[in-house]
Amino acid sequence: MKLIFVCPDHNKVFESEHYQVVENKGVVCDAAGQRSLDAKVALDKPCPFCGKMHVYHASELACPFS
Repeated sequence: MKLIFVCPDHNKVFESEHYQVVENKGVVCDAAGQRSLDAKVALDKPCPFCGKMHVYHASELACPFS
């Protein structure tokens, strides 16, 4: 599945299926009852805009189904 990323250096959007979930602590619930995934997503291939291997917190990613 492709996910949607934003290059933090150039503020440009790109899609990639070359990533892995790291530091996965599972689903957490905040004080308001909202659930979210406490994990990071690391690119397996360099960013197409800057060439860096970015790591994103799951909350920074846009939903690929919207």
